[in-house]
Formats: sequence, C-alpha cells, structure tokens
Amino acid sequence: MHRDPKAHWREPATALMYARTATQIGLWESERIMVQRYFAPTDDLLEVGCGGGRAGLGMLKLGYTGLQLTDFSEAMVSITRGVLADANPTWAALVAQQDATALTYADASFDGVIYAFNGLMCLPDRDARLAALRSIHRVLRPQGILIFTAPDREKGKNAAHWKDQTLPADGIPGDRWHETETSPVFMHSSNEAETRELLSATGFTVIECPLSTEVATDGPLVQEFAGETRFFVARKS
Repeated sequence: MHRDPKAHWREPATALMYARTATQIGLWESERIMVQRYFAPTDDLLEVGCGGGRAGLGMLKLGYTGLQLTDFSEAMVSITRGVLADANPTWAALVAQQDATALTYADASFDGVIYAFNGLMCLPDRDARLAALRSIHRVLRPQGILIFTAPDREKGKNAAHWKDQTLPADGIPGDRWHETETSPVFMHSSNEAETRELLSATGFTVIECPLSTEVATDGPLVQEFAGETRFFVARKS
C-alpha cells in the first residue's frame, strides 16, 4: 500500500508531539555548538523544516535576531507560532509556511540555513533532496552556510541496524518507515559519501561532517529523542 511521506507531518497530533520537544528538550548541546561556531547572532538565518519550533526557539533564546522559521506543514506552522508566542509574543511573526523544495524567498536572502534533526532525510527520494538543496542554495548569499543533520547508516551507533539489511529492489539502501507516538514516519539513512555527492551536485562545498557524538555529549532526553546523527556543514560555492 502506498504511503504518503508528508502525511505524518501534517497531523495535529504530530505537531503537538514536536511542540513538547521544544519546551522539554530544546536545542541540543551539539546543535548549539555548531550554530554558534558558524553563525553570528545578527546573521540573516532561515530554518527550514522547523517542526514544533524546538531548534528555532533555542536559537531565539540565544539571541539570534535575524531568524526566520518555516515548515511546509500548516499544522507545524500553527503550533510553532503558539510555542514561540508563549516565550515572546513578537516571535510568532517569525514563522511562515514554506516548502523546502521550492522556497519563495528572493535569491541570496540569507547568510545561513538550518535544516535541523534529519529533516532533509525525511524527504521521500533523492530527487526531492536534490530539489531542497538547490532551493536552499539559491536563497543563500555567496559563501553562505548550510547546517543540517542526517542519520549515518555506516558509521556510529546506527551502523549495526543497517549491517545485515537486504538491498532493496531499486538498489538504494537506507529507506525505511518506523513507528512513532502518532503515525509511521519515513526516514532515509545516508552515508557520508552519498550526502557529500548530493551537496557537490547542488553547488555546495563540505566544510565538516562530524557525528553528533563527536561534537558534544548531549543529555539523556536528547539521546532518547534523537539518537546519534551526523552534522553536515556546507558552504555555497
């Protein structure tokens, strides 16, 4: 039976679940380190796939004044506005509905883009991921920085899960559906070489790509929620 990879993110119950992570988990320590390493508080920044506002709320609390949050899901946008308004009523206006694969902002609008917690890998196939990267590349200024995460199927704690997996008929390993508190969610687990190739094909140069556990020891709530993932930091060529 065909499954719609977008359906999970459109559900109000999913949006509520992610809103709880904004207040209960917040910005990971590894995310904070990477964000502060590459972005100044006054940079014009775009978050795509903001979910329930977890990363964006954390960045706003750190003093990032030029941040715009977006998500394709109307449910996510609505609940993120509520989450941000609870912290600061003026922050609700920073949230907009946008599809990462077809951003409507003008060329060269942002100094940096954040695609937090494996959002790129929730897109259903390679073509969709390429479309998102091209769209992000277009709205970045020259030498602009993209930071995102992707689960690695060959390195770190996730490798054991994929080691004995049978190669699918299309020859592309890493796709799977898994259960959540609300509904099944699609996730693609890449490897470093695959993701580097996507970035190169869309005009980016990789700066670094450490595993999250190599950046910081995140707290137990983060580890339970997110597990281990790999950061990619790339510059618009």
